Amino acid sequence: MAKRLSQACCCLLLGLLPCAGVADLVVVVSAETGLTRIQRQELKDLYLDSRTRLQGGAAITPIDQSERSRERDEFYRRYIEKTPAQLRAHWARLIFTGRGQPPQTLADSQAVVERLARDPGALGYIDARYLDDRLRVVTIE
Repeated sequence: MAKRLSQACCCLLLGLLPCAGVADLVVVVSAETGLTRIQRQELKDLYLDSRTRLQGGAAITPIDQSERSRERDEFYRRYIEKTPAQLRAHWARLIFTGRGQPPQTLADSQAVVERLARDPGALGYIDARYLDDRLRVVTIE
């Protein structure tokens, strides 16, 4: 009995390992941008297409990652408070009614880094392992 319980615990822990890779998710902009902080509600509004400008008036373009990426799932769970199913329903409703379009989607963290490095008006999220001196981490308040 104890051996089976031990095996079950090991399997459970091993199953959680893939999730550990996105524990260091960061929201980033180009280092050339003056943005250092953003309100959580502003971030939600940007990614759910109800805002295109920050409170200070600066235009900002949210950049998303592939629907299959762990970073995307973690970002929407942590900051936007939506599951993948809720997100699909949200965009289906906005697209069907002609009231919105989802953010541009790039393949992965590396693609987001490259885009943000050349576009000071964009904001995205990446695995922190991809951070370099071309980017600035944005604090979520």
